[in-house]
Amino acid sequence: MIFLEKIKPHLISNDPLIQETVLHALHDFPNVPEEWTNELLKEAFREEEKLSSILIYIENQTINEEAINILIENIPRMDQSRVHLAINLLDHIDPKLALRYKEPLEKYKSKDIWSLYELIANGTEEEVYTKYGETLNALERAKSHQHDVYLKAKKLAACIVKNGWVTEKEIELLVEDELRKKWISYNGTLTIYMIGLLGLDKYIPILVSLLDRDDDIMLEEVSVALIGFQSDEVVKAVEPYLKKEDSIIYASSVIESIKTDLAVKVLKDSYRRAKELEDKDLLIEALCHQLSEEALPVISEHMNNEYFSGMVEIEQVVYSYYSILGLNHPELAWWKQIALEREMGFRDDSEQREVGANTPVQSEKIGRNDPCPCGSGKKYKKCCGK
Repeated sequence: MIFLEKIKPHLISNDPLIQETVLHALHDFPNVPEEWTNELLKEAFREEEKLSSILIYIENQTINEEAINILIENIPRMDQSRVHLAINLLDHIDPKLALRYKEPLEKYKSKDIWSLYELIANGTEEEVYTKYGETLNALERAKSHQHDVYLKAKKLAACIVKNGWVTEKEIELLVEDELRKKWISYNGTLTIYMIGLLGLDKYIPILVSLLDRDDDIMLEEVSVALIGFQSDEVVKAVEPYLKKEDSIIYASSVIESIKTDLAVKVLKDSYRRAKELEDKDLLIEALCHQLSEEALPVISEHMNNEYFSGMVEIEQVVYSYYSILGLNHPELAWWKQIALEREMGFRDDSEQREVGANTPVQSEKIGRNDPCPCGSGKKYKKCCGK
């Protein structure tokens, strides 16, 4: 049974622990059916308690016409403290499709965004490249990462690729130039994004070689590109980076999202070699998200440990693994209880902070795979949660 077949019966689950684990497992997987996204959106607006988690975790999935209509219908009824989660999904709509729904969506995006969409839909190659250059310059001049500007640059880069306005030779020259630099520029990072869009697998060795660089924005694009190939060639190339302290977070997230037998084997072998408990926890999370019974002996062995690192909400992810696969374990109920108590403890702490604060504090849990609240656009575990 393939990964998606195992997930499907649990896509909409009454168990919040399983639901969240399913969302985690799908977050970076590139082949989620569009109808699943629509089903999750409907569930989010039906079940208030699921709203935040679902809207956060479907950000990488395709927002089609049906999804747009679900958002248009429900955004006006949302609580203002969470409406931004739905509006953020509008960033992921294809610009030409967004323009078809401009009238009901216009108030949620700035005039600058709509001008950008008009340029992408109707602009010439020269006009788009001029705007792309200006946006890259703005990113390079800024004192800190500007996530909104970066998203604009990605829209322009995707337009350039879609229209065939960049050649493989131009990509090759850009890559050669960037590799000579100590730091990859935004132009280089967006070239990596283009490589992923174009599916240029000849760059797998070069992309993998960047995994130990200290540049999280670039590493996010490297990870997305590598996951998109869904190939054992990527798994083989990434395996050595599971041994390195500076690269294991990104390396494990890449192999976690490539659903092959070899990926499971590599994660198991890497677990056996790992020395640090944090590394072991990360590898167990990756194995659980593979949803393969081949990982069962390693996962079972890991849960015999007396302590865990806290890097991963291990009881939740292992409880969900066993439950999704229909497996029994004498401590299944105990893991569920621990996970639920941790969740309730978080909510109680959040409510106490809100009572004592002058300004409201958002009470939703920040998961390891959630977008970082600092606004970087990266996952929490790859940013402030390191």
